[in-house]
Amino acid sequence: MPIELVFVIGIAVLLFLCLKVKANAFISLLATALVMGGLAGMSGSDVVSTITGGFSKTVKSIGIVIIFGILLGNYLDAAKGTNRMALDAVKLVGQKRAGLAMAITGYLVSIPVFSDAACVILTPLVKAIHKKTRIPLAVLAVSLSAGLLATHVYVPPTPGPLAAAGLLGIDIGQAILYGAFAAVFMTAFGWIFAETYLRTRPESYYSFREDAGESEVEAVSLDDDADLPGTLASLVPLVVPLLLIVGNTTCAMIFPEESGIVKLFSFVGDANIALAIGAVLAIITLGKRMGGKVVLDIMDKTLKDAGPIVFITAAGGALGEVLKASGAGASLAELVVNTGLPFILIPFVIAGLLKIVQGSGTVAVTTAATLCAPIAASLGLNPILIFLASGAGARSCCHVNDSYYWVYTNCMGFDMKTGLKTLSLSNIFMALGGLTATFICSLWL
Repeated sequence: MPIELVFVIGIAVLLFLCLKVKANAFISLLATALVMGGLAGMSGSDVVSTITGGFSKTVKSIGIVIIFGILLGNYLDAAKGTNRMALDAVKLVGQKRAGLAMAITGYLVSIPVFSDAACVILTPLVKAIHKKTRIPLAVLAVSLSAGLLATHVYVPPTPGPLAAAGLLGIDIGQAILYGAFAAVFMTAFGWIFAETYLRTRPESYYSFREDAGESEVEAVSLDDDADLPGTLASLVPLVVPLLLIVGNTTCAMIFPEESGIVKLFSFVGDANIALAIGAVLAIITLGKRMGGKVVLDIMDKTLKDAGPIVFITAAGGALGEVLKASGAGASLAELVVNTGLPFILIPFVIAGLLKIVQGSGTVAVTTAATLCAPIAASLGLNPILIFLASGAGARSCCHVNDSYYWVYTNCMGFDMKTGLKTLSLSNIFMALGGLTATFICSLWL
């Protein structure tokens, strides 16, 4: 059977299992790997060994990193370190530019904390700013969402980009640097949309649920931060591991391989060690606020949160190994060359379609990375471009099948129509921002 047809059938099987059967992504990815391996002419034993090899290699590369990344986020959440970051951002730019403050806050907070949880945490602050400044609620909410959703698909140790980097074999430090760069564009495009379009809409443009008054989250006081941790205590656990990881990448590029500083950073700047250090720093700086029992309870909760993410990512790695072993990468690369289509649009379109039909940005970015990695390897292209284009596509639309959409509408009190006119519409511009950053990076990569 032609390998191109095998690829198409594999994608069809994956979508059928995820959307029609409603099978878990872990099962869907493994089943797709089995189907594609068999149709490509691989023997049964070869398919199984390739799947298990890809699975174990992926767990080895990013399993511990995902666990410690989620642990760090859970500690910052429990100690209200995220709220401190938000209030500091408002003070930095001023209440009149609160939309920008919300965008900056979302950008920072979503690196360690899941975007859904971060939206719930920060909703009282958004409402307080709206009440005091009279800036339209949608402007503040969409600006916050722009930052939250940008780093959610671009900056490790958030699980989605972390998994994509592992699947593509990208150095985590490079993923942080390029992802942070692209996330700035994505956040900026979403914030500009909110400021230039939503701010000019009449009040009649927005409609609220009838029960919003009963269910909405109460606003907090902007002047009351007595119950929050200090700025340094909140930032240190997040900033230190990121600096260590980036430092490892930078030192390896600048200094000789045998130098002492390279050896030091190769240890402390390893993503596994750096994020473990971040988690320990969170306990040191914020543990007293949380209490010993909460610290231990969060450890248990983290293992439950991280398990499904690690398994799904590893299943994606297994599918990627089958694609490589079957020769699909080389064949599809030749097909892309013959079409003349810019390669960066391939992962963008794949991730965009997956995001629109199944809702999860994490699944979209990891699946697009898995499917496109063999093609890029055959074309000799830098995998960073797949990483960036996949993240842009995974932000293409946030609508009714995305959990964040319902968190956003419920927390802000909007009805479904307003959610589509504000959040969903803004995501189109955010995706274009990510694609713009990808194109800029393609000029030198």
